[in-house]
Amino acid sequence: MMLKNLKRQDLQSDIYFPISLKEKLFLYIKSIVVILLINYCFYQSFWAFIPLSAIGLIFYGRERKELIYKKKGEARQQFKELLSLTVTGQKAGYSVENAFLKNYEDMMNLYGEKSSICKMLTELKIGLGNNLRAADLWRAIGKASDIEEIKEFAEVFEIAKESGGNMTVIMEKTAETIGNKAETQNEIELLLSARKLEQKIMNVMPFFLMVYVTLTTPGYFKGLYHSMEGTVIMTFCLLLYLSAYIIGIKITDIEV
Repeated sequence: MMLKNLKRQDLQSDIYFPISLKEKLFLYIKSIVVILLINYCFYQSFWAFIPLSAIGLIFYGRERKELIYKKKGEARQQFKELLSLTVTGQKAGYSVENAFLKNYEDMMNLYGEKSSICKMLTELKIGLGNNLRAADLWRAIGKASDIEEIKEFAEVFEIAKESGGNMTVIMEKTAETIGNKAETQNEIELLLSARKLEQKIMNVMPFFLMVYVTLTTPGYFKGLYHSMEGTVIMTFCLLLYLSAYIIGIKITDIEV
């Protein structure tokens, strides 16, 4: 994709964090399973699929967002490695722009040609070939990828360029900051891993119990299905479950 005009809004996060067909199919299947499970446990009605499809869409959006978040974390680590290699290139005598581009092959060998960082370097190379400033290119890439570290780096990069600052020191500090942030995030994830596992168990436990009772004691929940009173009661229970689910996510969803 050509970066002939930075004012264009062509750069989107999907460029750097594409979701493969396999990943999409997996998310679709998970969403359908969720809808089927909720319908079986709470309504057992064909017509319930229509309103429950909204829950499926929300679930799909949540899982998709989580997948992109993981891909962004990988891209953040890749960007840190790029800065470290660029510093080495600068110490060897390359200009900062050439030092960035020189590392494309190394990034490709480490993360693959379709990795986020290789796509960013491709955008950088095309932009520089069209006489665009590296600072503007990194700002556009940071905005498109929505990675805070790249946005901050673009601002510092521009200021350092205009003021004649030491780019080697700046990139060393930026790489160190990103590394510290990633390490802190990993520590938080480790501390929360047990809680997240408990949350997942608690999320599926109500369905497990209802399916178990339904299979072992046929007719136990019969009075709650196919009647107005039963539908109201089960809808209320579903809303309570969804509220608890959302609260659980918010408690364990911590970003640095």
